[in-house]
Amino acid sequence: MPHTVRVKCNIQKQDVLILNSIIDSYESIGLVRTVDPKTGSVIIYSSSDEYKTVLRVLDELIKDGMDIRNISTEESE
Repeated sequence: MPHTVRVKCNIQKQDVLILNSIIDSYESIGLVRTVDPKTGSVIIYSSSDEYKTVLRVLDELIKDGMDIRNISTEESE
């Protein structure tokens, strides 16, 4: 049974809306929540079935020049 995976990262605060729009455009891969808008700290809530897709999207955004740092994952039970 799938469980929740939190993908944490830091992005430029002006890119939060863009990241949210991009993740939303992929149906049901994740839900973006801003932890600290001043620092650009975000968590993308995904499922254990979809979080690797989220990571691939983040990798592609980095290749396209978006400043995304400190990517980590945390699985819940």
